Amino acid sequence: MASANKGVITRYECSSCNERHDDEGDAEDCCKPEVFEIYICPSCEVEHDLREDAQACLEGHSTGDMADSCPCCLRHLDGQQFRVEVSVAGHCSTCNPIYTPEQNLAILDAVWPAG
Repeated sequence: MASANKGVITRYECSSCNERHDDEGDAEDCCKPEVFEIYICPSCEVEHDLREDAQACLEGHSTGDMADSCPCCLRHLDGQQFRVEVSVAGHCSTCNPIYTPEQNLAILDAVWPAG
């Protein structure tokens, strides 16, 4: 802010848009870097710009050339959920129902996509 006395006035300039601010914090917060969302297939860890592309990639792993049985218990994988579980975590929920929170979310997103 401008002071009441006749001294020098300090302003703070945003380095991105050159807008001037009275407060240094306002200038720092003005044009923070834009955050971009990326979507990663948990099976192959390929990055995608669109959630739909990552979803299709994950589903491709679960229906493609993947084996028809769980590599841990050799149980036949007769449904999409079992295939996705093996694709994401490396085992089915029958032989080991424990998944990390990230694996749980990836499985849920693949089997029941938001929409």
